[in-house]
Amino acid sequence: MTRHALAVLALAAACSARNDRALAQMPGQGGIQQRTDPAPTEPPASGDGPARSVPPTGSAAAPEAQTASATPAAGQEAITTILDAAEAAGERLDSMACTVIIEKRDALTDDVERRRGRLVLSGKAGPSRRIGLRIDQFIDGTGRASEDRRLFLYRDGWLIERDDARKQQIERQLVAEGTSMDPLQPGEGPLALPVGARRSEVLANYIVTATTLPESPLWKDLPASDVLCLVPRPSTPAARDAKQLIVAWDRATSLPIAVVRDSTEGDRTIARLRSVEVGPLNDADRALVDLPAAAEGWTVDRRPLKP
Repeated sequence: MTRHALAVLALAAACSARNDRALAQMPGQGGIQQRTDPAPTEPPASGDGPARSVPPTGSAAAPEAQTASATPAAGQEAITTILDAAEAAGERLDSMACTVIIEKRDALTDDVERRRGRLVLSGKAGPSRRIGLRIDQFIDGTGRASEDRRLFLYRDGWLIERDDARKQQIERQLVAEGTSMDPLQPGEGPLALPVGARRSEVLANYIVTATTLPESPLWKDLPASDVLCLVPRPSTPAARDAKQLIVAWDRATSLPIAVVRDSTEGDRTIARLRSVEVGPLNDADRALVDLPAAAEGWTVDRRPLKP
């Protein structure tokens, strides 16, 4: 699970764009909400329902002018428009929180697992940004659900994995001491994902084309979106682990709301982000990124980078 949690922490950037129009969009339409306290109850994320085709396009047209067709965007100009919007929106982000569904399909066994939880991002783009992922529920291939309370936090160059039930904490150093980098910037950080990142860096690290989302019941109620496929260029850091990324941006908000990651080993991880809230974090969400030290009696396994 740790490897996939790391990938999904990278996918946290899929919520890292903000558009001024987003605050006016209703939550039921898949848009973001202005943060108010207390935070709304996490809605159940249904795995039922038909998959919906998502039409890539370079236009930021108003929702009423959009269709549900799956016609690819026309050329590099449209791709540039989408990436520029993501870059500009990401620069305005300070904090956000959302519910998340993570689905992982194993290439060898074809087994499918799902996890549901809460995703929180805190801080402006840069090395001080924190990303927290709390897993609440595990759903196996038969559809049987069970509680699975774990927390993954990236901060200050370390990935912290905490298991409350077992009173265990594993701390893995991902960035060398004294190194300044943005964990979500392509070509820089181990969590690099080209969402909210500089367009020039995205194009330098990925081959970008328009596409459509693969079929999945997780796309139920997905609003009209622009979809891009990002294939890591050879010899780039992303090429070590990822075969490709498919990202769907909500046309009305420039918010990526669905991400598909195919690993070099053939596994597929899908993240669907819902009920995105932009603004100051409430106490519960703040606690996910301001994690206190492990209490007395806990087992702490600290793993610094090798010299």
